[in-house]
Amino acid sequence: MSVESIQNLVNDARGGGAALRIAGRSHWIDAGRPVAATRIAALASHTGIVDYVPGDLTITVRSGTTLREIADVTGAEGQWFPLDPFGSTDGSIGATVATGSFGPLAHRFGSVRDLALGVEFVGGDGKIVRGGGRVVKNVAGFDLVRLITGSWGTLGVITETTLRLYGAEVYPTTLVLTAPDGMARLAERIRDVLSAPATPYSVELVGAGVARNIGLAARTSLLVRIGGNAAAVASQKDAIARLGGVEAVEPDLWERFRLIDGEETAVVRISALPSRVTDVWGSAARALEPVDGALMHASAGLGIVRCIIPKSANHGVFADIIAAFADCTVIFERLPRNAWAALSPSVVADRLSQGVKKAFDPENILNPGILGPLM
Repeated sequence: MSVESIQNLVNDARGGGAALRIAGRSHWIDAGRPVAATRIAALASHTGIVDYVPGDLTITVRSGTTLREIADVTGAEGQWFPLDPFGSTDGSIGATVATGSFGPLAHRFGSVRDLALGVEFVGGDGKIVRGGGRVVKNVAGFDLVRLITGSWGTLGVITETTLRLYGAEVYPTTLVLTAPDGMARLAERIRDVLSAPATPYSVELVGAGVARNIGLAARTSLLVRIGGNAAAVASQKDAIARLGGVEAVEPDLWERFRLIDGEETAVVRISALPSRVTDVWGSAARALEPVDGALMHASAGLGIVRCIIPKSANHGVFADIIAAFADCTVIFERLPRNAWAALSPSVVADRLSQGVKKAFDPENILNPGILGPLM
């Protein structure tokens, strides 16, 4: 598939008034609000490396390229794209950018918004648009990269993206720390970890269910991922070990961790100030207590608590979460299809969002409804 064929696909949809459902490899096709489209524009065959200059620590790839392919190519040069969104590494970079996805590594390296330097996409008007650049220092002009990132394919079909790279993870080390009972003691434990003389890649609080699913003892625990050269890792490991209750485990548990969502689940992400993460954790645990099979984990340094709930759960639990966290940012990553209208009908009801959508996709043919209805 070429950029021209993608452009032709969009123009055909415009001419026939037929909306398009934009997809990468369709792993996340059930995420977001229902889309009012019968045609799927799948970019799984739009793959490959466009440009890679190891000395610049940047790589430009087509949107259907998988995260695994990027890891293989950059790893051969001793480099790394430090992004670990939830789901399989067979997911495409285009879908990752479009959904604004990220994982625990955002604690140290930031989200995809921080790692995407440039983007090319075909707008809903059929025009090819380019933003950003292929070098780290290129920050001039309107930030189209941040605009398109997380727009869920509603502004354009991403065809190419340039990514920031880092030196490959050396001496990867993961430590598991016991988590004490009681929110006050847990908050103190997290503060001790975050203030230790170390620069961890990830600091993740996992509930007993998540711990069991990734091969650990079924109890609430803190996972700390560190890396660097031998001296740096040894120093950081010693600093964390001094906190007590620490055990080293195989780092491959992070690959299992990325797959904890499973199938037929709803996912709710709650964000607050990092200083409030234990308060949010406690409230979320109480809200989920009656739900069989519910799982929880939190990125302690980011203030994000993520709740994984069976879709079969009573919809009242989602309403309870909204009510309990009125002063937090609540994002539904996945919901049962018939729950969206009542729980989260739109995130683009404001005039600015509506104006941006109409500027890039005036006929509303790209993923219509996935972020909410146009007025």
